Amino acid sequence: MKDFIYGMFFKVYAIFMSFTWEQWCWMALAAGIVAYMVYNRKKYVQIFDNAVVYAETSFNYGDNLKKLDGAVNFIIERTNTVPFFARIMIRRFLSRKRMVDIIETTLQKFSNVFGTGRKIDIKGNEEDGEK
Repeated sequence: MKDFIYGMFFKVYAIFMSFTWEQWCWMALAAGIVAYMVYNRKKYVQIFDNAVVYAETSFNYGDNLKKLDGAVNFIIERTNTVPFFARIMIRRFLSRKRMVDIIETTLQKFSNVFGTGRKIDIKGNEEDGEK
């Protein structure tokens, strides 16, 4: 076990020693950018939350609701170009409600990972009786 640890250490050491100065500088720059983003995380969380709220609002209200309908219609029309069996599967299992659910889930995951995890609700995927 001791030999394994020493062997792994020397392999890692050899990899690090094979880097050029330019590679070390780029790695240091990347580490600096990541450290800056971690240090200023609250500012970025607010930016990401605002982006998610704007996306949700743009799909829910006014003329932008037509954008959601346009996105769904675009997906439906594009299924005409896929092979026959895939077209049957897509049209059978990917309803308008499911497409809106996918968009909503994507925004929710974006909010969970980068923002505060606020609840996302896009109109158009509610069942009859839901508000």
